[in-house]
Amino acid sequence: MRLFLTLFKASFRSEAQYRFDFFVNLLGNIAIVGDFLITVFILIRFKNINGWLLHEIALMYAITEFGFGVYRFFGDGFNNFELLVLSGKFDTLLIRPASALVQVMLQKTDLKRLGLVAQALVVGIWGLQRCSFVDNSFYFYLPFLLLASVIINTQIGIILAAVAFWTGKNEDIVILGHYSTRTAAQYPASIYNKLFSNILTFIIPFFSVSYYPLVYYTGRSEDILYLFAPLLAVAAMTPITYFIWSSGIKRYSSTGT
Repeated sequence: MRLFLTLFKASFRSEAQYRFDFFVNLLGNIAIVGDFLITVFILIRFKNINGWLLHEIALMYAITEFGFGVYRFFGDGFNNFELLVLSGKFDTLLIRPASALVQVMLQKTDLKRLGLVAQALVVGIWGLQRCSFVDNSFYFYLPFLLLASVIINTQIGIILAAVAFWTGKNEDIVILGHYSTRTAAQYPASIYNKLFSNILTFIIPFFSVSYYPLVYYTGRSEDILYLFAPLLAVAAMTPITYFIWSSGIKRYSSTGT
């Protein structure tokens, strides 16, 4: 934990050095609500998406975006991990007496992503005030959902970053495997093809935190097992993430420089 805090402080000071640029970018991230505004315009015309109302979809959006925003805040290093592999700079992380995973995670703290977190909270609070739930325990359950979203986003980020150990470049894989699927998870799983829905449930499990718990709490299903979907997803992804990252490090052979 001490190492984590030390690296975080160093990265934070580096990002906050240019304060004007930081605040402009922060406000820019808050102002960019394009994905959700598209949903708003659609529902102004059609009123609902497969029976889901705007304020219910707002909660899905908020849960997904909150997890992504927090992940990018402290894990931005994974987003550009291919640069470390291709340049050979990953070598310097391996020879230090500290976890390479933690060093990659905190090599750059992207403070601008706090704008995404703020945006998700605003949209989520708006949706929360208008939703009706079958059980008031949702308000105690919601923090767990947000935490699970952060963990799932981080695990997916680590796995996709580790792909660079085998492929070298992985930018397109990150866009397809994380950005595109995260956007899809902002909408109900029921509107998608069953195959795609299963992928976002069992392989890239965004629906486990953004959809299934809300299916139960909005009264669309009485299957209480839906409430355990986030826990099962995190539990299943943890050993997979560790195995792929560890295998990638063993596969890494440096650049020869």
